[in-house]
Amino acid sequence: MLNPDATYWFPLRIRHSSTPRLMTMKSMLDSEECVAETYVPMEYRTENYHTELMPVINNLIFVRTTYNSLKEIRQNQTKYEPLRYIMHYVSDGKNRILEVMYVPDAMMQTFIRVTKDKQDNVIFLDNLEFACKPGTKVCITDGVYTGVVGVVKHIKKNLCVVVAIEGVAAAAIMYVPRKHLRYVTEEEE
Repeated sequence: MLNPDATYWFPLRIRHSSTPRLMTMKSMLDSEECVAETYVPMEYRTENYHTELMPVINNLIFVRTTYNSLKEIRQNQTKYEPLRYIMHYVSDGKNRILEVMYVPDAMMQTFIRVTKDKQDNVIFLDNLEFACKPGTKVCITDGVYTGVVGVVKHIKKNLCVVVAIEGVAAAAIMYVPRKHLRYVTEEEE
């Protein structure tokens, strides 16, 4: 359950978004005192012989703050009107209730580590249903991504490690040699 005074990463959608609007929203949120950090997954895209750094998902921004601070920010209707929570169902033991989605720090730090450097061997997955299916958890033991924990998937006949934020975004590290993977047991999770 969400603790309103604890700091989390909140994935937010921006209504009627475009790249300039998304980047403007990011800079406005970065200037807020109560926001610790923001993150927009980016990738290089080539259009008409021109390569440009663009958001992977055109209407998604991650904001690290408390729920109470985010609620105050969203109450400023003129500046932050386009921001929308992503909701999901959680169980309180008896009932399923709708709650604002948040991402734990460890999961988000792993996602940022994998997606921030714009490596050629990292691809973003559009099929979140496939990316978020349960699978064998592994830890990468050698190379640039040492310590990254993800799920093993086969994509285009290659062994990959998928790091996913369920229902929001997923990235796959392509071409991970089997010898650099260690299976993660339930006790280690």
